[in-house]
Amino acid sequence: MDRDVAMLLLLGVLLGAILLLLALFTVAPIFCSCLVSLLYTVYVFIANERSGVHHAQEYENRFWTIFTILLSTALFFAKDSPLAFGRWNTSVGFLGVLFCGYCMHA
Repeated sequence: MDRDVAMLLLLGVLLGAILLLLALFTVAPIFCSCLVSLLYTVYVFIANERSGVHHAQEYENRFWTIFTILLSTALFFAKDSPLAFGRWNTSVGFLGVLFCGYCMHA
């Protein structure tokens, strides 16, 4: 594949991702704000390989467990989330968050 074609393809994918993100922000602003902040946290985590978090596997497991717990909390309890069943039945939502965190850590 030619380099120019690859760059145009990458530009199209990035533009599509930005437009999709803007469309999601109009539909679900609270959930998308949580999602964007979590994605930024993953970016910072991956970009800083020299950080002390990467020195041991247990530290990385803790990061991904906390990330999964926060993501599932946003997914189950945010007002405009597509899977916000935790708002109507908080015990099921809480058990779902615990289950996701356990599955990530195990």
